[in-house]
Amino acid sequence: MKSISEILERNSRAGRASLAVFISCGDPDIAFTEKLAKAVCAAGADIVELGVPFSDPMADGPTIQAAGQRALASGTTLEKVLEMAGRLRAEGLENPFVLFSYYNPIFKMGLGKAARLSRENGVNSWLVVDVPLEESGEISGELEKNGIGLVPLASPMSDDARVRGISESGSGFLYYVTVAGVTGARKSLPAEFAERLARVRAASKLPVAAGFGISSPEMAHSAALSADAVVVGSALVDLAFRECRENGEDSALAAASEFVRSLSEAMQRHSR
Repeated sequence: MKSISEILERNSRAGRASLAVFISCGDPDIAFTEKLAKAVCAAGADIVELGVPFSDPMADGPTIQAAGQRALASGTTLEKVLEMAGRLRAEGLENPFVLFSYYNPIFKMGLGKAARLSRENGVNSWLVVDVPLEESGEISGELEKNGIGLVPLASPMSDDARVRGISESGSGFLYYVTVAGVTGARKSLPAEFAERLARVRAASKLPVAAGFGISSPEMAHSAALSADAVVVGSALVDLAFRECRENGEDSALAAASEFVRSLSEAMQRHSR
């Protein structure tokens, strides 16, 4: 499998940002998610965030909250997500996987077991959305023992000193939340986005990925001009579920692939 750093460096040399996509695992079931992961990678996604469903997702907006509830109803667990990652690796999928989770499912499984199973099933990094820098030591220590990275988060309220400290605590990339609030597709980037991101990149020891709210190729291209990587989540989750419900799995996979292909093309930093 490829490392996150390898992907970011390769794309940077090619004059493009990297594309990370978030998929809500288990929505509507794990079998569909497995197909979706292969489809988005074939369509140009560089990094896949594997979203673990949780009953109280405080950082997520309505789209991913609803997806998480559907995934829980289908019986999706952290263990099933990790088993799926292992099957994808066994089938030859090399794209980096970032396990995107709240701490509760990890705690319920047991930190050591979750880290070990992540290593055994080919997960590159974790992003634990509700664990701040000051409380991440135990997690990062366990992950380090298993050769797994920890992706740190910074918000628009993080000052330069905190961005630097956060970036020093993690690996792979720093996930910069572009807007205050929860996840969800938005119509435009904040007016001060480029200026803020330049400040964050100057302070960060890691490459910077911009996420939360990016919902179209046009927005993704604007973000790619300033960021090392661009993350798209809610727009893809909504599209895949809606198409699956209305027209079936094949239509959903085709629509998701087309959308991701357009996002991948938007990662080029030259004028569109």
